[in-house]
Amino acid sequence: MTILTISSQVLFGHVGNSVADFALRRLGFEVVAVPTVILSNHKGYPDAVGEATPPALLWDHFEALGRRGVLDRLSAVQTGFFASPAQAKTVFDLLDALRSSKPDLPIIIDPVMGDKGRLYVETGLVELFQNAAPELASLITPNAFEAEILAGRPVSGLEDLRSQLQAIGFSAGLVTSAEAMAPDISGRGVFCFDAAETTLVEHRGVAFEREPNGVGDFIAALSTGLYAPGQGLPQRTARICAALVRLLERTQALGLGELALVQAQADWTAALDQADEASGTITRVTKA
Repeated sequence: MTILTISSQVLFGHVGNSVADFALRRLGFEVVAVPTVILSNHKGYPDAVGEATPPALLWDHFEALGRRGVLDRLSAVQTGFFASPAQAKTVFDLLDALRSSKPDLPIIIDPVMGDKGRLYVETGLVELFQNAAPELASLITPNAFEAEILAGRPVSGLEDLRSQLQAIGFSAGLVTSAEAMAPDISGRGVFCFDAAETTLVEHRGVAFEREPNGVGDFIAALSTGLYAPGQGLPQRTARICAALVRLLERTQALGLGELALVQAQADWTAALDQADEASGTITRVTKA
């Protein structure tokens, strides 16, 4: 099974495709990783060297993958960081063509736009996510700030968020940092919804002086790798949260500034099959 992942790539560290490529291969998938930018490291450091992939070159990559037969055998597609609206438009054109030829193809869109109240992309990119993504995405994986941006208006809580996102066409979502919209949570939370149900998965928090980058990319990658219409979204979300806790705990124990994605691979893969409250990683699962 082959997954196409389209996102940022760094030479050092673990964000974007530099998370997704390894995580998905570790789950047993063939991965085709197309970079939207190639940087020396993520921008949490004092400097970063690199450049964005021109939209025309992105399209050339897609056409070449088509000639190799890769697009015909895709089992899923995921998208992450876009450097510009023009890049996003090029990728959405590909997704639209794939959706037409393969109507059941899982397309997971992580609408990377900002975090903690700060928007760091152009307004045009926000508008593309709001207007083009709903009919393409099988699942979206925003953080709480990005989810409210997608909603297009302030929301009063998680249920209001779900109602608004589904009203504008997003059929299913997995929203990280959900504790920002659920003040009664003592730890961390991930909110998920689809046509069948809405659920809040609470998990143990892991404290850092500076939280490592790439957590959202890890969640998005596992959301893609575990995507299965026959398995409930709450169950998949709990498995992802359990793996995340184990990854963060190992990262903290090793004193690393980057995710211990490789060093902790045995821990987080094992946790995917230990996702229940008895394991200690998941503190509560409630119907929202």
